[in-house]
Amino acid sequence: MEERDAYIRAGEITRMIKEKVPAMVRNGTTYLELARFVEGTIVEQGAHPAFPVNISVNNISAHDTPTIDDVRTFKDGDYVKVDIGAQIDGFIADTAMTVKVGENDDDLIKASKDALEAAIEMVRPGVRTNEIGGAIEEAIRGYGFRPIENLSGHGLEQYVCHSSPTIPNYDTGQGVALREGDIIAIEPFATDGIGKVMDADEHLIFKYVADRPVRLDLARKVLGTIKRNYNTLPFAERWLSEIYTKRKTEFALKYLVRSSSIYAFAVLKEANNGNVSQSEHSMFVTSDGAEVFT
Repeated sequence: MEERDAYIRAGEITRMIKEKVPAMVRNGTTYLELARFVEGTIVEQGAHPAFPVNISVNNISAHDTPTIDDVRTFKDGDYVKVDIGAQIDGFIADTAMTVKVGENDDDLIKASKDALEAAIEMVRPGVRTNEIGGAIEEAIRGYGFRPIENLSGHGLEQYVCHSSPTIPNYDTGQGVALREGDIIAIEPFATDGIGKVMDADEHLIFKYVADRPVRLDLARKVLGTIKRNYNTLPFAERWLSEIYTKRKTEFALKYLVRSSSIYAFAVLKEANNGNVSQSEHSMFVTSDGAEVFT
């Protein structure tokens, strides 16, 4: 499949899944049920997850995904952010939405959605990334909320989820000009907190970094599986637990992190425990503006 066609097909798959997510995000549904639906549907449609589905609730902003034995459930009033990535031959579609369990979209959700629309309207060759950030910030502050300043949108490349350019969620004062042919994902985060995220203690998503000396036999086997199955893309502890058991996986991953063979992504939470909403689309930068494919 040609590169452009792969991006578009991956985007069609994520768009179809997003249409079904709100009906699944209801009181009593487990994080694990939603994750298996999202990732299973990606595979059924002929693609692969570009990263583990991020299911981040309330003050959790990103990098949360269930474990193999996760019993957490959604509750009425929860802000559930669902960040979905599908890839075909390494060409990635990255998109996200927020659902408030048992309720319609409120102003916090509308803030990130409207910010995304405002950003997309700005996209064209020559526009600087900080100008897009300014449009995001203006839309979010118009609702009385704050953008999360240390999260950002990003470029997309083959087998690379986050590449340049970085698309900030506020006007940083300087940026780079978009170019025709750029492939980018814009993802505003709005919060009623202080507008920053910090690391939580949990690490549930990882990615391969480099080959290092690994003496432990189990760790060598797990590293081989990581390289073979996921390449440079992020993967979930849960995925490996289905192969090696949870206990063996946790042990091997800790060893591989210490050896700098893999990188562990910390779950991110709003620094003042504010609620967070997220919206995201992927797009081509064309001479006419943004061509959204998610």
